Amino acid sequence: LAEAIQKALDGANGDRLAVVTVCAGLAGVGRLNDRLIMKRLFTDICPNAQLILETDAFITLVGATEYAPGVVVISGTGSIAMGLNEKGETARAGGWGHILGDEGSGYDIARRGLMAALHAHDGRGPDTIIRQKVMEQFYLTSVEELISLLYGEETTPRRIAGVYPLILEAAEEGDEVAGQLLESAAASLVQAALAVIRRLKMEDKVFPVALSGGVFRNSLKMCATFQRLLAKTIAGAHLTEPCHPPEVGALLIARQALTKAE
Repeated sequence: LAEAIQKALDGANGDRLAVVTVCAGLAGVGRLNDRLIMKRLFTDICPNAQLILETDAFITLVGATEYAPGVVVISGTGSIAMGLNEKGETARAGGWGHILGDEGSGYDIARRGLMAALHAHDGRGPDTIIRQKVMEQFYLTSVEELISLLYGEETTPRRIAGVYPLILEAAEEGDEVAGQLLESAAASLVQAALAVIRRLKMEDKVFPVALSGGVFRNSLKMCATFQRLLAKTIAGAHLTEPCHPPEVGALLIARQALTKAE
């Protein structure tokens, strides 16, 4: 992270001592210990700067809506929904990590796809081409080898999530099991968005919903499924492209803080 910050400064021909405001969007900064670690890191690099630490979800939301009321639904390795209403109040749903949550994420879809492949192998579930795709992807000669591969020390949620493109391929080729997995994932993400909308009392409003993250970015099918289910759930919610990427959201937050300080 320190190297990335320095690289950004170098790219902008910036003097770290001259930086007056820093906004960083990072996973985990809601936790006190992680927040203190990040604060020390940024203070060491930009000692004269006002520091704003926000979650990665919040900078994505601000980038997507430019502070206008709306909701962003993020699905990558993990998943979360976050919204902002006209009073400036925010709410989130999801983002609890791969053990307790992340429904509808790339990890979740991939894990369920792997389970479906094993169920098909056992005869406990319908056949699916996911099984063959996984075998080919990892050069396996038997399904049993999958256990050694996925229960090794190097296995991470990100590695599991790397199977998501195979599920997507299978769905696009007409595999019913894979199609149901995408449908279920989209439904989970719509429910997360709905929870945010209700908490912010936006059910009767008209507002944008933006999608972010690799699961949506790499699949028009997933976007279309989400849009179809969202339209059935909240009439005033309309799908839109994010105004800006998350890093621009961080810049907008920093600029707002700088303007207030002046």
